[in-house]
Amino acid sequence: MDSAAPSPIPYSAMMKKRNVPSDEALAPFHPWIGAFALWPRLDEHVYRLVLRACGVGQQAPQWSSFSSLLTREGVARRVRDPAGYTPDPEWLPMLEAQLEALGGAGTARALLLGAWLAQPDPFTLPIISQFGLEAERWDVLEQTWLLLGEHTTGLRQETLLLFRDLPVEARRARPILTWASGAAASLLAPAGQQAGLVLRRLLLDSVMLHADWSVRDDTDEAVSAGTFRMIGEGHLPTAQGGRPLDAAWQTKQEVDAFIDRRSRAGRPPGRTSHAIFRAFASRLALGRFDTHNAINEANWATVLADWEPLETMAAGVQALARSVSTEEGPAHHSEPPVVVVDDDLGVRGFRGQGHVFEILADGNEAVRRLDRECVDRCLALVSSQTAGLAGLWTVRVALEAWRAVLWGDIATGIRDMTTSVQRLSLTGREHEEPLGAALMSRVRVVLLIRSGVFGAATQVAETLPDNLKLLSQARVRLWAGHYREAIALADAWPFQPTLSMIDRHRLAMIRVGAALLDGSMNDTLRGDAIREAKRLLQHETFLNIALLPPPAREAFIELVRPHIDPSAPAFQLLLQRLAQLNDSGQPRTAPIRLTQREQVLLPLLAGGQPVPEIARNLHVSVNTVRKQVVSLREKFGAGSREELIRKARIHGAVP
Repeated sequence: MDSAAPSPIPYSAMMKKRNVPSDEALAPFHPWIGAFALWPRLDEHVYRLVLRACGVGQQAPQWSSFSSLLTREGVARRVRDPAGYTPDPEWLPMLEAQLEALGGAGTARALLLGAWLAQPDPFTLPIISQFGLEAERWDVLEQTWLLLGEHTTGLRQETLLLFRDLPVEARRARPILTWASGAAASLLAPAGQQAGLVLRRLLLDSVMLHADWSVRDDTDEAVSAGTFRMIGEGHLPTAQGGRPLDAAWQTKQEVDAFIDRRSRAGRPPGRTSHAIFRAFASRLALGRFDTHNAINEANWATVLADWEPLETMAAGVQALARSVSTEEGPAHHSEPPVVVVDDDLGVRGFRGQGHVFEILADGNEAVRRLDRECVDRCLALVSSQTAGLAGLWTVRVALEAWRAVLWGDIATGIRDMTTSVQRLSLTGREHEEPLGAALMSRVRVVLLIRSGVFGAATQVAETLPDNLKLLSQARVRLWAGHYREAIALADAWPFQPTLSMIDRHRLAMIRVGAALLDGSMNDTLRGDAIREAKRLLQHETFLNIALLPPPAREAFIELVRPHIDPSAPAFQLLLQRLAQLNDSGQPRTAPIRLTQREQVLLPLLAGGQPVPEIARNLHVSVNTVRKQVVSLREKFGAGSREELIRKARIHGAVP
């Protein structure tokens, strides 16, 4: 073919039978009208893209005029579903001839892809994706997926198949396509397999394609590959036997250092790849229950983001991190309020995932405010499958459990939690996710307390990290009636420098509750109680009061009532929401209070020592020990020594 573009092909002979002035009408649009031969359907979005690609300026007519001309000249026919125009088969030879005048199909596709990248349009995505695959323009496919992940309307199966079956070269060169391939595969799979397919693609590619991220020459490609290597490592077994999230964090720090080196050398990453890395780093930090770094990384992602969906995701992570780490400041609410989260592609995009984080943050804070309506709304918006796809299944299960604690049936709550863990642990491992483990273990403790199974509650509390277990241990002792032990644990917080401020406030409430129940309340504690009540009312944080045993809760309200305006809206709201709590699941027996001598005797009995030997060890008479055993059996309602030990273990009185 000659390097010079051929002259427009006359087609008047072709149209003589129509007896219309076609040459005169369409000649001004040669040769760019030939680009329409590549499109099965024409609409205004295609028209504007062709104009940009061919460099046609203001001389082109408006779409309404041009589309009318096409139908009048018989070049295209109007169709309704989907709305637009299709080229008339009789005119295809003319369009193809003009396409050659443009330089051929390959040249025209390149022009169209370049114009689309300069001004992406989600309405032309399906065909543009196909063009990108045929031309091996992985940059185009990356951009189309970023838009596809936020626009689900009219998504076609052939487009999903294209992304599901992306070649290795595409996923390696543009690591975001790893996500695209897994998400598309999950959309095409049965419901029960969806989350697993996304994770499978991430894991395989993180090992097979992205492990060499640090030696790649292109900075954006390296940072993106490092990001997906980091994500994959968060789910892979480690060679050293440590937690996967710690290995992932090590990779995160290596990517940090890489970005710093490249930036100092004048080769920094672009804003999008850098913002995606920071957004996923914030999610990783939150999964490690490192809320400080989660908030910092999310802030950085927000600053870098040049794309609204990324900002939404970062804001969602930040909101959830704040909801589990502080009671200060106004309660978070998603703005604008999220009213629906798609269970299809929406949650696989950055905006959709951000909405899931925001909704669960709203749910956590609704628990804090005892707002049952909001908790129900959040659980209705985020299904178990949606939470699993977003990597937040433990957060949702914990929220369900809190609903059972506060307003539902305790036995049903325990059963539902167990069922959820068995079902959802296939896509997440609670014991390897510090955030999930902490949220789940803490609400487990409360469920067991409310069931009166104090021994099991103590065992669960012991599994928590040192900086988290003190609160649960003190709460168990309070509800079991061991007030002195509860007070001792609540007073131990100064010796726990890593204890969060939110837990210090909660321990102060337990200290007040124990003093109210054992009669050791004094003026200092009264002042503490009044100040704490005012703080809680200021922030509408009512959960700390709700988690007191009902007698302590009632005594606390009566203690602070004279010092608070009873007509204040926050106080009236507190009383209203406390009245809505379901206390039917609380232990029906009064807390068992043991003397110091009985607290010494019980472990000896549990150890199997005979009464005479116990008497010698305690330097008391055998008769004295027998009387104390009788007293213990009466307190625990036990008919034998074996039953006494069993019930004492249930109540947490002996290990």
